[in-house]
Amino acid sequence: MPKPWSPQAKRLIAAGAMILGGLVLYRVRSVLAPLALAILLAYILNPLVGFLRKAKLSRTGATIIVYLLLISALVATPSIVVPPLVQQLISIDVDFTAVLDSLRQLIVRYRTVEFLGFSIDLYSIFVDIQGELATLVGSLASQSVAILRGAASSALWLIFILIISFYLLKDAEQITSYLRGLAPPEYQEEFSRLMKEVGEIWDSFLRGQIILSSAVGGITAVTMWIVGVKNALLLGILAGILEIIPNLGPTLAALPAVALAFFLGSEHLALSNGWFAILVAGLYVLIQQVENNFLVPRIIGRSVNLHPVVVIVGAIGGAMVGGILGIFLAAPVLGSARILGGYLYRKFLQTDEALAQPTLPPEEISLEEKPEAEKVAE
Repeated sequence: MPKPWSPQAKRLIAAGAMILGGLVLYRVRSVLAPLALAILLAYILNPLVGFLRKAKLSRTGATIIVYLLLISALVATPSIVVPPLVQQLISIDVDFTAVLDSLRQLIVRYRTVEFLGFSIDLYSIFVDIQGELATLVGSLASQSVAILRGAASSALWLIFILIISFYLLKDAEQITSYLRGLAPPEYQEEFSRLMKEVGEIWDSFLRGQIILSSAVGGITAVTMWIVGVKNALLLGILAGILEIIPNLGPTLAALPAVALAFFLGSEHLALSNGWFAILVAGLYVLIQQVENNFLVPRIIGRSVNLHPVVVIVGAIGGAMVGGILGIFLAAPVLGSARILGGYLYRKFLQTDEALAQPTLPPEEISLEEKPEAEKVAE
């Protein structure tokens, strides 16, 4: 019988494996973001495959149908969406020279500002910003080749994401069984429970974020169109995209809308540009209140259950690590870390009472997760 490894040898081998794994991840770091997107895409499409399997289709057949629909949507969407967006961009008719002249006159009038004993020269700051903008425009005009090269690279990464996500989705059942089999038999039940709780967070967040972004984008576009803000469709799309930035996204989405209202005025309402900009700002505040008090609790719920400060700090850290993808994944990653951290804490306590407690508090269980008898009683 082979001699078992000593505890010291196990620790050394585990530490070496972690160091080697970290080095490998660092070397292939450029693949991590597309791989994460492929996993997310497979995760999002998995319910559609499950729905098609109810029609007695094999998992491979259902996956092929879903991806044919996905590829058709990817091909058709540009021809449907891009022309209106281009028209919206062309319709932006702002005399930037007049705007800059107005700002220059205003800054010259109030050139120096005193704040907490410090003197700030606004005119020098304005000149520096104007020069940086001119340099930026010139550099964009001279980098057309780099832009085309980036577009070609993005197309190749898109093909990579589609291929990897297809195989992940097709073999999802085998992959899940393999992951469950990694846990020792005596920990199978605990491991399955942890996977279920973490999966509920990701299901709720990803599904809810897509629905929430679509709802907020649609409400914003319709509202801006009703009051007569130009480029309402573009503003709605921008509001939906910026929903991935927690708490700060709606504020960032409001800035261009208020600017357009101030400089271009309304197409429908007989208001001065200043009052119309105030109206648009108030509408964005109203939309944000509806989102926070009505949409978010019903669409996303409290499954992540993190304080807004934690989410904002996590989003900043995610931006530093993974850019836009890191911002989007900050909340579910932190929610998953909360569940796993709570489990490890209870394991360190080594008490049966602590280990028997569920990871999610009872008040976080949504109505959809309650038994039917409880729903009827309520």
